[in-house]
Amino acid sequence: MPRKRGGTQPSPIVAADVIEAALRVVARSSLGALTVRAVADECEVSPPAIHYHLRGGGNLADRVVEAVAARIDITIDPEMSWVDQYLGLISAMDRGFLAYPGTGLHALTSTGRSEAAARLSEVALGILRAGGLTENAALEVFAATYLMFAGWLATRNLAEGNGVHPSLIAARAAGLGQDDDKALQAAMRRVLMLAEGDSA
Repeated sequence: MPRKRGGTQPSPIVAADVIEAALRVVARSSLGALTVRAVADECEVSPPAIHYHLRGGGNLADRVVEAVAARIDITIDPEMSWVDQYLGLISAMDRGFLAYPGTGLHALTSTGRSEAAARLSEVALGILRAGGLTENAALEVFAATYLMFAGWLATRNLAEGNGVHPSLIAARAAGLGQDDDKALQAAMRRVLMLAEGDSA
């Protein structure tokens, strides 16, 4: 809601207000429903006021996805095994994107520069390196789990619209992506445990 300055006039909005309003719109619906008009309505301003704050940067969807990714908790419990640390990071990413429908798939298919993506990638690679994987093995495992997570987010994205990919129907896994992330965690654990065996 806009801040009030005396009387009934709203105070001017700032760029952070636009992103916060956009996040609320996406959380209530999806990234696909995000429009400048919806954000303007959320801020109780006109669309040109929103456009003013979007000048000179990425589009609104990219900015929202960056904000979501930047909020993902990357706290790592040093008492946990590196495998559990890695799975904890993946779970935090899944929860973060799930709270804002459509943002996860958009994040993993973006091609622009992203500070949040670089931050998450460095944390993931740091865990793999600390687990004793060679640099080459760490990069291979990162790539494999990235692809698994991208597929997972695509499946989640379909599930948000009550869709199921034909491959999942054929494999009798039509419920995948519609519940918690146990299937993703189990598959990733298998990959990580194989990598751990190769590094020993």
